[in-house]
Amino acid sequence: MKKTVLLAGALLASLQSHAVTAQSLPRYDVKAHCREVAAFGGAFSESTMDGCMQMEQSAYDQLKRTFPDLSASMRKHCDEVASFGGHGSYSTLQGCIQMEQSSARRNAGTEFKY
Repeated sequence: MKKTVLLAGALLASLQSHAVTAQSLPRYDVKAHCREVAAFGGAFSESTMDGCMQMEQSAYDQLKRTFPDLSASMRKHCDEVASFGGHGSYSTLQGCIQMEQSSARRNAGTEFKY
């Protein structure tokens, strides 16, 4: 009986902590992403690496304030888009969110005309 109660408590705590982390920003390997971008085409570019890191930091800083307020479906969809095929990108995540929000605003007032 004690074992069952402990297991149930551990499961509940695990589910609660997962729900909290689902609302926080995903963790991407930004340095690896930027290295791939900077090396694209063969020759590594320090200026591209620097620009990529700055762009990713700026996107992350903006997203950490707004990401928890987004719908779960938008967070999940845009995380999948931003992490597709690699290490993940906060600037791609930000772009996806902006496009989804813009489209939702346009779609809210759209009606089909017969």
